[in-house]
Amino acid sequence: MADRLPAREAVTALTDDFTELPDRIRESAPDGPLHWPGYDAAHARAAERTGERESVICGTARTGGTDVVVIAFEFGFLGGSLGERTGDRLESAYVHARAHRLPVVSLVATGGSRMQEGMLALTQLQRVARESVLTREAGLPQIAVVRDPTTGGGWATLGAGADVVLALPGAQVGFAG
Repeated sequence: MADRLPAREAVTALTDDFTELPDRIRESAPDGPLHWPGYDAAHARAAERTGERESVICGTARTGGTDVVVIAFEFGFLGGSLGERTGDRLESAYVHARAHRLPVVSLVATGGSRMQEGMLALTQLQRVARESVLTREAGLPQIAVVRDPTTGGGWATLGAGADVVLALPGAQVGFAG
């Protein structure tokens, strides 16, 4: 098993001038869209443990002399899973990349979709895939660095959908959908 760096440490290994993109906070029903008992409490514990408000951070940075949009997953936040708020952040990052003509660099570490949000979590994969296609059509490169682990829909969209895929030593990568 590879070391599981927190998202911000992974970003710091890439660049020292990361500026987080603003994000809107989606209001949701108590315990999420499925009213999954304890989901709000689990979300709060993940936020307290990691210092993050969601499983992904997105921003701009300069690396190797090139300005980029960076997407970094925080595996310690509910397994780096994708839910509606994650989808909001990812969509915003891709839109920003296209508006400013910047490549997208994704530092992926995810267990996939967030089961506590059911089908709404799965629809985030379609959102991300759509943004990836629009970014490709805009002629902007997408680079994925797969970290440990990178599985499920996160691999299928951000990993396998990238133009260039790099894997850290020991990273577990898989998809069983």
